[in-house]
Amino acid sequence: MQKTSDLIWQDTQHQKLFEIIDDLKTEAGDEVVQQLQIYIESHFSLEEEYMRLLDYPGYQAHLEAHNKFREEISKLRSNSPSGELERQALSTFLYQWLKLHVLGIDKELETFILSSHKK
Repeated sequence: MQKTSDLIWQDTQHQKLFEIIDDLKTEAGDEVVQQLQIYIESHFSLEEEYMRLLDYPGYQAHLEAHNKFREEISKLRSNSPSGELERQALSTFLYQWLKLHVLGIDKELETFILSSHKK
């Protein structure tokens, strides 16, 4: 059940990210990773815009986490000689990373946004 204090846009985007990661288990790896990169960039950009507009004090650390994820995805794609990635390993890595991110610094951001007088 959705709490009324949740950020619906953020929760909906997080659910979509986990769905794309689940797709990695059954679909061609690189195509799904490309879809994930596009979606994650859209999601990260929206979060980053909120952080800037609301003067979020944790902006720099959150941005660094986003950039680290961007780098990891790029490395995974470039280190795959055939362009195909090992789907299960990639899915596990992405799921764990996003789970920690969503339940960690994204929850801090959510709390900040919901309590901000600027929203």
